[in-house]
Amino acid sequence: MSASEVSRLALAAPWLVAAILFLATGLATWRKLRRGERGLSLWLQWPAALLLYLTLFPPLSSLRGDALTVIAAGANTADRAAPGGQPIVSLPGTKAPASAEAVPDLATALRRHPAVSQLTIVGAGLSARDREAVGSRVLQFEPAPTQGLVELHAPTQVPLGQQWSVSGRAAAPVRRVELRDPSGAVADAVDLDAAGRFNLSATARGVGAVRFELRLQGAEHAPLESVSVPVIVTGGESLDVILRYGAVNPELKYWRRWAADAGLTASVSAGLTEGIKLHEGDAQLTPAALAKADLVIVDARGWAALEAPEKAALLEAVAQGLGLLLRADGPLAPETVADWRSLGFIVTGTGAPTSVTLDRRLGLRELSAFTLAPVAVDAGGSHVQLQADDGTPLAWWHSEGEGRIGLWRLVDSYRLMLMGEPERYANLWASTLDLLARPRAPLPPAPILPGNVWVYERAVLCGLGAAANVLPPNGGAAVPLVVDAQSCAGFWPSAPGWHVLQTSAGSWPFYVRAADDGRSLRTALDARATAAMASPTGSGSAIDKAIPPVKMPMARWPWFLGWLALSAVLWWGERRSGILVAGRESMRKTKPNQFV
Repeated sequence: MSASEVSRLALAAPWLVAAILFLATGLATWRKLRRGERGLSLWLQWPAALLLYLTLFPPLSSLRGDALTVIAAGANTADRAAPGGQPIVSLPGTKAPASAEAVPDLATALRRHPAVSQLTIVGAGLSARDREAVGSRVLQFEPAPTQGLVELHAPTQVPLGQQWSVSGRAAAPVRRVELRDPSGAVADAVDLDAAGRFNLSATARGVGAVRFELRLQGAEHAPLESVSVPVIVTGGESLDVILRYGAVNPELKYWRRWAADAGLTASVSAGLTEGIKLHEGDAQLTPAALAKADLVIVDARGWAALEAPEKAALLEAVAQGLGLLLRADGPLAPETVADWRSLGFIVTGTGAPTSVTLDRRLGLRELSAFTLAPVAVDAGGSHVQLQADDGTPLAWWHSEGEGRIGLWRLVDSYRLMLMGEPERYANLWASTLDLLARPRAPLPPAPILPGNVWVYERAVLCGLGAAANVLPPNGGAAVPLVVDAQSCAGFWPSAPGWHVLQTSAGSWPFYVRAADDGRSLRTALDARATAAMASPTGSGSAIDKAIPPVKMPMARWPWFLGWLALSAVLWWGERRSGILVAGRESMRKTKPNQFV
């Protein structure tokens, strides 16, 4: 049989089957009418025949060959009608409609539908592997509702002893967030605000790579999920600081105690009584001493006591990179006002000190008042370093030559120590010194490490040399990396924990999350990455060149189930009718014998 004959037979088959079903059903109907049957089964034969025909030759539906709907994880298809007019595929881990074709990944789906140029993603977004398969295709994204941890912001490195913070946003059912240190103790805890945001803080103790943990809790503190917060604590470099104070005061006392704990070298000269001074270290403002120092702190009375040669040497050192912090902690002498005016700060007296709060700025848990010196400051174009909760500037800084000059008018930052907040006191002053101190030589550029890596997923490391490898946790063998022309390499971690990237320039640790570590965070990251790939609705050359719809047969199983149900009813009707007829025949045969 030739191909043309087969084609003609295939075209004629529906008509032939329809004619056979019509004749068979008509004949059965005629026979029932001759026997006088007028029951429901007489008229159910025609719907049953029609359903059998539709099972064999289902209706054709129009499907766009250039469009594909992808059901991703998190899609709530129970509350959403299945999209019509285009094929539907479902990725692993989804609750897809029965009409969807299950595929292991997006690349497989695109190989099965090579004409696809438009994708509609429904759910929580595509994973990194599936996003690479999208290519230049037009993508539309219908995101699922967010749940759990949506955003997480945390530093990768923090200096030893400095307070650091982790912030983010979470959605229902999360109500409370805890931050636990490496020992498992609660470092901080807070309830979500009205927008679902949180801000927690902790102190870095012990140099090295450590893992904090964020625990999400629901109603009545019920545990929901845990998320690792990996942090690398660096030792930093010791700074040499010279302090010239007019008199010893609580601010100087607690500052020296903190400096000793932080490993700073502090040289102090401060007045005790008339003609008696406290000297600690080399606090002279000579060119030799200033060349070794990183920062000089001088209060208002201390500046008034400086000699002209000391001021000249100090300003010359600032021009060469030294940092200078002026403390306007009280009324200024006219000469001091003139000197500081030349340094960019116009300071005038106000008569009485005022109170300010720093609760939001420092993340304090209770309202506390701090003292602002009785001076007003016009800092010109200087940058504001520290503000009170109401926006009042408390500290400024600006560049002077290669160095920086700052001015403070907060009198009693030491009250943080009295309040039991040594970490926040340390963070306040560490950030100030880091901003103003003499700049150090820049470190060599470090490789670009991935921010969030999950086990068994590809991580991309860039900025590598010709030879690089990754040392896995628990003392495993080093895994060599294949570096491409862009100095990047892919790495597939097989175990969670701290890994170490090793190159000829040094070694750098990075953290790999377990598969169940931060599930909601991974979902949120995938959703944002997928949304970034989405195209504006109705734009794109692929839409302008859409392929006409193709005719595809609908699913056969609904028609088959309908035919099977009607056939069961017809069978039961025929069986019941046969039982009744047999009963009447039996009664007719036995009735004459009743009078014997």
